[in-house]
Amino acid sequence: MKKNAKNTSKKSVNTTAMTVAAATATPVGPIAGIAPFQSVAMRLPLSQIDPSPFNPRKDFKPGELDELTVSIRNQGVLSDILVRPKAEGRYEIVFGERRFRAAQLAELENIPAKVREMSDEEAEDCAITENLLREDLSPFEEAQLFRRLEETRGMDVKEICSRYGKSETFVRGRINLNKLIPEVAQMLENEEIGVEMASEFANYEDTIQKEVYDQHFRNEGYFSWKGIKVGEFKKRLYDKYMTKLDSYSFDKTECAACGHNTFNQVLFTDCGDCAGCQNHTCMQDKNRKYLVDRCIELSAQDPRLHLAVFPEFGDTAVIDQLTDKGHEVETLDGPYYLYKPGPSMPDAPIAEDYDDPDDYQMDKEEYDEEMESFKEECTGLEFDISEGRIRKYAVIRNTEIDIRYETVREETVTENGVTRTLEPESPAKDLIRKDSRNKEICYEHITKDLKKVLKCSPEAFPKSELTPREEQIMHYVLLDRISYGNRHMLGLESSYNDSADRLKAAENLTPEQKTMLTRMAIMRYMDDLTEYNCKEDSIDIKLMTDFASLHFPEQSKAIQERHKNIFDKRHTNLQVRIDALEQEAERLRLEAMGFVKVGDDLVSIETGEVVETGTPAVITAESQPDAETPEEPAEVEAPAEETPAEETPAEEPEPADYPEPAEMEEPRENYIPYEEELPDMRELIPDDFYDHGLKTPGKKKRTSKAKAIKTAA
Repeated sequence: MKKNAKNTSKKSVNTTAMTVAAATATPVGPIAGIAPFQSVAMRLPLSQIDPSPFNPRKDFKPGELDELTVSIRNQGVLSDILVRPKAEGRYEIVFGERRFRAAQLAELENIPAKVREMSDEEAEDCAITENLLREDLSPFEEAQLFRRLEETRGMDVKEICSRYGKSETFVRGRINLNKLIPEVAQMLENEEIGVEMASEFANYEDTIQKEVYDQHFRNEGYFSWKGIKVGEFKKRLYDKYMTKLDSYSFDKTECAACGHNTFNQVLFTDCGDCAGCQNHTCMQDKNRKYLVDRCIELSAQDPRLHLAVFPEFGDTAVIDQLTDKGHEVETLDGPYYLYKPGPSMPDAPIAEDYDDPDDYQMDKEEYDEEMESFKEECTGLEFDISEGRIRKYAVIRNTEIDIRYETVREETVTENGVTRTLEPESPAKDLIRKDSRNKEICYEHITKDLKKVLKCSPEAFPKSELTPREEQIMHYVLLDRISYGNRHMLGLESSYNDSADRLKAAENLTPEQKTMLTRMAIMRYMDDLTEYNCKEDSIDIKLMTDFASLHFPEQSKAIQERHKNIFDKRHTNLQVRIDALEQEAERLRLEAMGFVKVGDDLVSIETGEVVETGTPAVITAESQPDAETPEEPAEVEAPAEETPAEETPAEEPEPADYPEPAEMEEPRENYIPYEEELPDMRELIPDDFYDHGLKTPGKKKRTSKAKAIKTAA
């Protein structure tokens, strides 16, 4: 009934507003004389409306207004927004900012609004009430809203509950969300976690929230807690960070009278009479010290023991402390249950617990048998550990050290078709191998870090003269870059046994060997140059030519002349063909414009008039393919005859790997391209070929070409 009444009332208000709006013109300034709490309905330009600084909703997610925008674009704004008049003819939104933003996206010019005179406090109350009733706010926005009411207006929880109709539990829960660190608050805003899980986060200090987020919520994976139930999440947090003190193994004598002990001062109402520590930092320090000391003690008792941790257990601070003390901590793979516990010692019967001596005697005999079996099992286990068949681990967990055992897998090797099983390493050999590997790791890190140092800035780059040691290092590097043949040429062994032999050779080079080594390095560089797409202006090619000409002048000269002669012949042949094609293209261009070249004159095909005389010889040469008179080809023959065929002996063969162009031809005398059958090359002429300053005189008459030539003659 209340819902129907509310809808009816709202519909009545909207109808009244629409009636008033229809009778009211769009205002051009603030509304004067509005009584308090009296509303005037009208349509206001969007450009005169500003958002409210009191709107508790600050975040409008992308795409959130798309559906509302489409509705407003199709049907308009069906419900008025509430605004209050401000200075200079502007208005400030009290509530309805979503409709205002959607109207902007829909590109409306104005929007239906109710204008009411309101103070800042009234406007804020109205905006808060409207948003709380509509449930438009996110939980974190509600948390920030209630905190702002506490800080700026001095309202306590009861006043907030009374003013806005919310329960005390609701308001206190929302206010508690303000304790969330930004990362967890963002997860709540993104709806990655719910309000209940966020409330559990807020019960713990910032450092704990950050640790839980980094370890279990930052990334997906095996150790992620995303998606678990709230009850399970609450249990995990409590077990890890607010655990009963009885579950810890460190000495708790100081904790008995501590004020942070929840047994003395209960923090959570659901904790009951449990004894939990409220001072997380103190508890962690005590626990870490115990775990570190216990690991060192166990390692001293049994040198075969391996300290280890599972990814889901353990404290990184404990591992760091052990590492700083020189202890190695392994990370175990696979499920925890694959690592078995040791034999369980049977419980000895206590005579006082028995009424019948015979029953005690029977249990005592059974216990003795179990104890003998236990001792035998322990003896066999210890033997297998010493032989390397079983590895013993001290697994570092959150609050204790757990002893576990792993059976070492057998390794096989096949030699000459025969497969045999390798004997496992003894613990001593395993430790020796580890020690050797640790030394390698040491120098691996030294090398890695020194490489970073050597990548210095220009300012830090050494600019002093080379020292003798640096010259030896340079020769040591160059010796690694030359071939075995060059090493023999230097008088060195063709192969070095190791780097020490190479360094010894570098330290004892003679001046002559140093010079040879430098030139060998240059030759090695030039040997690595690519042989494809080589250009005449390539610096590498020029330097190679200079180096070869300096030390091998006759061979270098012969090679260059041979290949350049091959190029010159090909170039001459191709250039004749290129010139012929360009001449034909020029002839067709002039013909398309209505002109023809006769000797040095440019003649109009249509009228036979000489348009231009005394044109440069190059133009006459370009028009030469058009001529049919016997005296004109002589001008074309001259360039071809200037290339002597005797420059390169015809009998000299070209290299077998030289790429051969198609249809290799020598220049021909009296060559006129396309003399027998002239193809229609107008298709090859670009569309803008005619735009060269000469106007085409009407319709072209190709048949008048002979007449024009005759008239000119």
